[in-house]
Amino acid sequence: MIKLVDLTYYAHLNYTHAAQVKENHSPALAFAPYLIHKIDFCFVKHASFEEHVVMDGVPYHFFKGCNRFWSITLKTHRFIKKLKPDIILVQGFIFPLQVIFLRLFCGRGFKIMIQHHGGLPFSGIKGWLQKIACSFADAFIFTAAGNAGAWKRRNIIKQDALIFELLEASTNFKQQDKQISKTRTQMTGEINLLWVGRLNANKDPMAVLLAFMQYLKIKPTAKLYMIYQSEDMINEVMALFASSKPLANAVVLVGRVANEELPYWYSAADFYISGSHKEGSGYALLEAMACGCVPLVTNIPPYQKITGNGWCGFLYPPGDVNALARLLYSVSNVDRKKLSDDVLIYFHQHLTFKNIADDLVRICEQIMTPIQASTLE
Repeated sequence: MIKLVDLTYYAHLNYTHAAQVKENHSPALAFAPYLIHKIDFCFVKHASFEEHVVMDGVPYHFFKGCNRFWSITLKTHRFIKKLKPDIILVQGFIFPLQVIFLRLFCGRGFKIMIQHHGGLPFSGIKGWLQKIACSFADAFIFTAAGNAGAWKRRNIIKQDALIFELLEASTNFKQQDKQISKTRTQMTGEINLLWVGRLNANKDPMAVLLAFMQYLKIKPTAKLYMIYQSEDMINEVMALFASSKPLANAVVLVGRVANEELPYWYSAADFYISGSHKEGSGYALLEAMACGCVPLVTNIPPYQKITGNGWCGFLYPPGDVNALARLLYSVSNVDRKKLSDDVLIYFHQHLTFKNIADDLVRICEQIMTPIQASTLE
């Protein structure tokens, strides 16, 4: 049986015991119980405490750590060396010095895979260290292979590197009754659109609002509800509202919503809308799809991957206001119930925690098979 260690150098310093980490990071951890009896698996993590515990049948090993770029956690590496793993899956590219030490201290008796979690390559000496660290890796994991482009262009990852696609998270959200959800969230539009994200330039709320403003000319009874955690561009949003009374009347700025309430918002809405220019994954998109909310999202690699290249959703070029407006026009008279059902079916067939576990097992089997390396996209 393949022995896999899932290693995170980032230290969860705001927690005091393991159960907090498991609860608060369940979207990225809940795949693990599905690995039982398939591979020999454990987590090795860093925090403000040291603890060794089994949760849901999965071993978690916590060591004290810090988040200083130049730090080395010797005790962790001694422990890993004793485990004698076949594969170590390193979470993130942000601690290259640790990865270099992992290889030099623990030897070459195992494979190293590095999983991307958003972000771009470092510059300067940190970027140089990333290049060295990646030269010690046997494979890389991205939500979508297209996200590796920035790393290849900087020659941090070799052009012929072995790359696998794997979701970094999923969700246990369930679709709720639509009418109950609409009452609970007070959604009142003939067509209800839902935005969930930060009000910042990358999420591009202005492009979404400008397209929606065009759409209101033919569908004045539509509503757009915006759930957001940061208000970076709230002044720009309010200035646009001041210039268009129809837009101001049709958009509801919801603000923060408790996590346990989000399934009702996704279930009440007809469409989930995003303006993102780049993402490492797509947490809100996955949550929306788990509740049958049909995606209207940008044509970026992770959204292509998650929607099956638009098979269960609609894609448009980032920042293209007119393209989004045309897309909104085109979905005005579609069978929304059928689209919602199709999204749910696709989610349960391809995007669950079990899917992540099964895909990870296949990746491990492939990397342990002595075949010629090739990029898998």
